[in-house]
Amino acid sequence: MKRIKIVLFMVVIAALYGAGVTGLHLSTVKTVEQNNLLIEQKALVELFGLGDVKMLSKDQIAKIVETQIDRSETLTDPQTGRQMPLLKAYISSARDQLIAYGLPFSGVGFWAEIKGYIAVDSGLKKTIGFKVISQTETPGLGSRIENEEFYGVFFSPGLDITPPAPGKDYLYMGTAGNKPEPGTAQYGRTFDAITGATQTSLAMSRMLNEAVAEFSRAVASRKAGE
Repeated sequence: MKRIKIVLFMVVIAALYGAGVTGLHLSTVKTVEQNNLLIEQKALVELFGLGDVKMLSKDQIAKIVETQIDRSETLTDPQTGRQMPLLKAYISSARDQLIAYGLPFSGVGFWAEIKGYIAVDSGLKKTIGFKVISQTETPGLGSRIENEEFYGVFFSPGLDITPPAPGKDYLYMGTAGNKPEPGTAQYGRTFDAITGATQTSLAMSRMLNEAVAEFSRAVASRKAGE
């Protein structure tokens, strides 16, 4: 009898605990989704330089994304068949002056998946922005892909993303203080690796090259079909 009471007690406790956890999860799902949406919206505004997110309200940020960024078109890489959203950013809500395109990138870093966006000029010649949306790399090391010391070169002076010579990469990983010479394949296409985070840096080089190559092929195919 005593054993039955103990079992019943444990069952009741487990049921109450499970109900509590489930209730907590359900009550926070909407908040988490809203927070994730705001993180992405802020990133897009910064990516294209459409405003200072520190000075804008949530509603203002959401309005900028809704009215100045067109996400209605999808590109297809003719080589892999992979589809990707094409972001088009405009200088105002009138959408009469295109300022940049945006393409997503993603891949596995040292620990887990990394997601983000690259912005390229309207002439499709160089990068003008870079933002990481989500990552769980090592704090103080790989996580520095979110720091300006890593992504600054994507904004200014920007990296060349025109089709490279056959057999060459679109982008290269270099080291601080060692700048490629004019005339080399790496010139104008190099970003600095993160000191102490070799695997994250290599992963970024791989996924960024894949993303730009797919984007370039997809855009070329799109133009050919027009």
